[in-house]
Amino acid sequence: MIRRTLALSCCLGALLAASLPAAAQTLTPVKVLLDWAWLPYHATFLVAQEKGYYKEAGLDVQLEQGRGSATTALMLSQSGFDIAHLNTTNAAQMISKGGAIKMVGIYQHKTAAAIIGIKGKVKLDGPPSLKGIKIGSTPGGSDGLSLKVFTAANKMKLTDLNIVALDANAKTAALFGGTIDAVSGDSPAFNAYVHATGQEPETLQLSDYGVPLIGFGFAANNGYLAKNPEVVAKFLAATRRGFAEAARDYKAACELMQAKVHLAGTIERCVDYNKGVLALSTPPADPSWGRQSTEEWTKLLATLKDAGELFGDKPLATYYTNDVVPK
Repeated sequence: MIRRTLALSCCLGALLAASLPAAAQTLTPVKVLLDWAWLPYHATFLVAQEKGYYKEAGLDVQLEQGRGSATTALMLSQSGFDIAHLNTTNAAQMISKGGAIKMVGIYQHKTAAAIIGIKGKVKLDGPPSLKGIKIGSTPGGSDGLSLKVFTAANKMKLTDLNIVALDANAKTAALFGGTIDAVSGDSPAFNAYVHATGQEPETLQLSDYGVPLIGFGFAANNGYLAKNPEVVAKFLAATRRGFAEAARDYKAACELMQAKVHLAGTIERCVDYNKGVLALSTPPADPSWGRQSTEEWTKLLATLKDAGELFGDKPLATYYTNDVVPK
């Protein structure tokens, strides 16, 4: 009789717990590090929080601003965070150095790196058109790497380009001030800046000219991934819902960002920026969202190795997994 009573009590307790909303249950804390300080495309994560997608998945997601993808990859490797949103190329470099991280999903399979000018002031219609114009570029980091790969892929030398070294924050002012003809940077950001001035951008997308670098995705700390694969899978699925909702109404997503955190620039520029990111990304409704391929990783690693930016030879399985990508 006692055993039957205990069993009934246990079953009732389980049913009650299952019927409770996620917010009333114990949520699993997840520490997520972003690639940079708040930028328009981070609205996706805020949408997922505001709409309760993370809570519905049983997660208490704590978002932390980053200081560049290279730093984010390092901090994730040092176990300060569980999951990170970052540039895949920077993650690959960290893994090649022995970093304890692995890419668990990619949604931007080609780099956003580009040369951007102002239509009517410069003509960018292929690699030869870059010779003779002044290109503002930030030394080191992804900016320098993308140009290094681009020139090699097009049988050019870096010295064939007239590169003007500028701090990242000075490039836009120099472009609009006319002291340079174009900038090297991410096209969604600079296209939005140009549009905001009432002008049209002239853009040469480096991925169209032999640059197989990869853009944004998600990585997890190896130790965390081994112990909590189901948590990583739930995070990716809930974030994908955030992507889909943000894409449905970017204006609302940008207004939410403006209300919750710091949004530099106008709502219109934020919307433009996000549309540019989406144009280079796998749509969230696509069944292949997040999935990675052997082909793209083989090309990326070979490119980094040729550029002297890969450190050590490791098997492909060290770099990525599709095991937790949303089905």
